[in-house]
Amino acid sequence: MGQKLYSNANGSVDYSTGQYMLEVQLLDGNVVMSAYKFADPGYWYTATEGNKNVSLIFNQSTAFMYVVNHTSIMYNMTSQVPTPIGDYYHRATINDYGNLQQFVYHKENGGGWKVVWEPDSIKAEPCLPNNICGVYGFCTSIDNTINCTCFTGYSPRDPSIPSKGCYPDTVIDFCAPNSSPSNFSLEKIDKADFPNDRDFADMAIVTEVDEEECRKAIMDDCFAVAGVWVESVCYKKRTPLLNARRSNPSTNNRVAFIKIPKANNNNQIQDKDDDSPSWIALLAGLLLCSIMTLLFATISIYHHPLAQPYISQKQLPVPKPVEINLKAFSFQELLQATNGLRNKLGRGAFGTVYSGVLTLEAEEVEIAVKKLEKVIEQAGNLQAIVSHDSEVLEDFCRFERMVLVGLWCICPNPTLRPSMNKVTQMLEGTSEVDVRPLIDALIF
Repeated sequence: MGQKLYSNANGSVDYSTGQYMLEVQLLDGNVVMSAYKFADPGYWYTATEGNKNVSLIFNQSTAFMYVVNHTSIMYNMTSQVPTPIGDYYHRATINDYGNLQQFVYHKENGGGWKVVWEPDSIKAEPCLPNNICGVYGFCTSIDNTINCTCFTGYSPRDPSIPSKGCYPDTVIDFCAPNSSPSNFSLEKIDKADFPNDRDFADMAIVTEVDEEECRKAIMDDCFAVAGVWVESVCYKKRTPLLNARRSNPSTNNRVAFIKIPKANNNNQIQDKDDDSPSWIALLAGLLLCSIMTLLFATISIYHHPLAQPYISQKQLPVPKPVEINLKAFSFQELLQATNGLRNKLGRGAFGTVYSGVLTLEAEEVEIAVKKLEKVIEQAGNLQAIVSHDSEVLEDFCRFERMVLVGLWCICPNPTLRPSMNKVTQMLEGTSEVDVRPLIDALIF
């Protein structure tokens, strides 16, 4: 009990879950088919309520379907199938029109799926399942073929999916203060009905009336959108209309009425795309309110105490870099910058380093000046400096030439530096390398 089987949504086009359901009800054991999305109590059932341990069985030996409890068969469905059973495939489904059917398919000869059982009531009247053509849809069946259409003044929501129903081309309020019968017409539909179930009762019932009196009662009641006259009784219908149908014989000797709104009347609800002044004013007001809300929110956040530490942070100024080209300074300039070589920073292999400040382009720049004390002393004793390197001593003359050329290239006086052509000649030995004159003993 509690098992459920759902229909597909749209024939062989959409196999997703549809609007119909077969259920073995857990509470009472009744097997019911319903348009469950519309709180439908059921349009077909087995009347097996009040039993426990109810199951819907497909017997693999006989290919019969039936409903049983724990002791006996309570409701027979299939009564005849082709034999032998093993020569056929078998299946049972609910189609998108709310009909439960059992099929067989010959394994060798094919020939397509053939129906061997379906409820007699639905077979006789295919429009019997509720909401088969959707809200405001109208179901008719000729030669057991279902046809879904819309009433006059209504259009299909989706022509490819009839079960989605219809919508009114013009929407009006029949109970508006300025509404009158001139705003709509009342269409008569012979041999038709708008049946309601017990959960969605008729709006009102008027007894002992003829067809014309029923028409007038519907016209005069602004809450009634439709009505049905049958056997001197007028049934007023409320919106929405779910089960409109013409089905032989159940709707014979019935007359249905439906109100059709007339276009271009004063009570028509305006389209949202209407560029009327009131709509434009509403849109402009909504936009202005949105802008003002955003503005006030921004101001509130800006002045909030928690936001101040982030807002008050200022970017530290980036000092302007001082452009310094390679430049030679005289001994007097460096002596003045270091205040007479008074502030000693440290000592290296070739001399002592002093700190000082130079003024360049109106900017004071901190500098470090090394006093080369051992260069002069060791200049003539180059061989002693590299005495630990055997590879250099093997070609000391070439090494000495490279050192002398390097000293020429870093001469503080740019006018004494050799050209690249001269440097190449000195390194190759085609030009003599003289000892560089000692211009300054202090270099920046």
